[in-house]
Amino acid sequence: MPAANIQLQQPTNQTVTGPRFHSDGSRIVVEYDCEEDQGEVAWSEISFEEALAFEYREAACCRADDVIGAHEVRCLERSAYLSDVIDRWQASVGWEEWQQKQGGAARFKHFTVFFDDAGCVNVVAASCAVA
Repeated sequence: MPAANIQLQQPTNQTVTGPRFHSDGSRIVVEYDCEEDQGEVAWSEISFEEALAFEYREAACCRADDVIGAHEVRCLERSAYLSDVIDRWQASVGWEEWQQKQGGAARFKHFTVFFDDAGCVNVVAASCAVA
């Protein structure tokens, strides 16, 4: 089930060096470059808070449903990937009172970003922000 997709300021289909990833605790950041028509390169950042799972697939290994528009981050409230991750999370810590006070499993979503000629990113996280 789709939730509201998040619009990107810079498209992901004009990346020269491809996406870069880093994490600090439960936050995952995806940085990517975008070569503009004048040849200038602009960098953008997508951050995922309370990330439970992160997957990067080379373009040759992306599934058909991983291919989405270059101007968006797809946000799903239900998917097989999300269910699998949430099931493991529930068994290990999701049942704790503190986790339930934070919103429980309902706060997590499945986010997808596709980079033409580079690959795709799938993340299960509580939120996504574009900078």
